[in-house]
Amino acid sequence: MRPALMLSAFGLAIFSAFAFKPAEKSTLAVHKGYIQTSPGNCENKMIDCQDVDNGQPCLFGAVQLRRLNASGTSCPTLLWKIDQ
Repeated sequence: MRPALMLSAFGLAIFSAFAFKPAEKSTLAVHKGYIQTSPGNCENKMIDCQDVDNGQPCLFGAVQLRRLNASGTSCPTLLWKIDQ
């Protein structure tokens, strides 16, 4: 009886290890879109965009929106439309 119990526990452990996979972490970060009005000046357009390049630019009119840098002094990084 003891070997059967050990075999059952081992089988359950193997099943549990492969039957369930952890939830995928989202790499999507949502940012407000800015336009660069002049070097060092950016204007918030209150449009949500993502920083993952999906080939679809996040636009305000015909201008691609950008992400404001951490210091709030420029907006060098292009943003992309959020996949829905």
